[in-house]
Amino acid sequence: MDNVKVSICVAYYNRSEYVFDCVNSLLNQRYGSFEVIVVNDGSTDKRTAEILDSIEDERLRVIHQENTGFVGAIRAAINAAKGEYIAIQGAGDVSAPMRIAKQAQVLDSENEVGIVSCLFENVVFGGEKDGERKKRGYNNEKITPEDFLEGANPLGHGEVMFRRSLYDNVGGYRSFFRFSQDLDLWLLMIDHCKVKILQEYLYERRMFMKDGVSTDPQKQFLQKYLAEFARQCYRDRRKYGKDLVEQYGHHAGLFKYPNKQISNLIATRMIQEMNINNVQNASFYERFASSEPFTVKLLVARVLYYIAQTPFGKKLSSSFIALVKS
Repeated sequence: MDNVKVSICVAYYNRSEYVFDCVNSLLNQRYGSFEVIVVNDGSTDKRTAEILDSIEDERLRVIHQENTGFVGAIRAAINAAKGEYIAIQGAGDVSAPMRIAKQAQVLDSENEVGIVSCLFENVVFGGEKDGERKKRGYNNEKITPEDFLEGANPLGHGEVMFRRSLYDNVGGYRSFFRFSQDLDLWLLMIDHCKVKILQEYLYERRMFMKDGVSTDPQKQFLQKYLAEFARQCYRDRRKYGKDLVEQYGHHAGLFKYPNKQISNLIATRMIQEMNINNVQNASFYERFASSEPFTVKLLVARVLYYIAQTPFGKKLSSSFIALVKS
């Protein structure tokens, strides 16, 4: 396939039971010029590779490689892509049949738009809330850098399409960001284009309880920590013309600025750990507190933490656990 307009790129790791759902939702797109590139990123579940190789369709290319993590895998997929537009798809997620056609139409007709998203529905797979659905809407028509710098990221990730030329111009996904690599990429792009969110639900984002970031507190912590660092990098580029990742590579985190959002993040993790009487884990997070600025929430968390270290605090905690068990 030489004349490809859209390359749909997927970084896949395990989740073999959802391969058909994911890939077939892409092969069934109602659009005439696309390819699907799936990078099997060293899946330990052998069925993942077997199922991917069993799908016969000339529009599908499967690349098997040693595990590099998401950024390495998605970069490999994009490097192999032929399309003018790059569409991302999350492993195991599902795209509605008209997703690619409608997003490509925006990029075809609106030259100033470089990133196009859509509304999506979060669906829980596994755990106590298995099957729970929650639609995620975002009706702001004029996305600005401030929308990425404050509050929730207006874009998901797997539902996004962007121009390949824009991606190449900013250097693509950066390996420094093990998590929040999408936010960093949008902040690299936002000063060079407009962003449009189609007000249609064209994507199902699946939240896998067995291996998703949302089920691992330490991964969640790192994801939010790196999100704040991505925002710091954007502000640095605006102010100094370059950011710390450009200047120091993987050592950039040594120069993170104090951040009140991080203070509150640390406080939240400390309180969560103390609520389950895991003072040792609370201590792990508390050690970050001294380098972050004062917030009321962090003060409360640290006071509770130090009380928990006293004989009275330990006795109170043991009494509470005994009461819960009874």
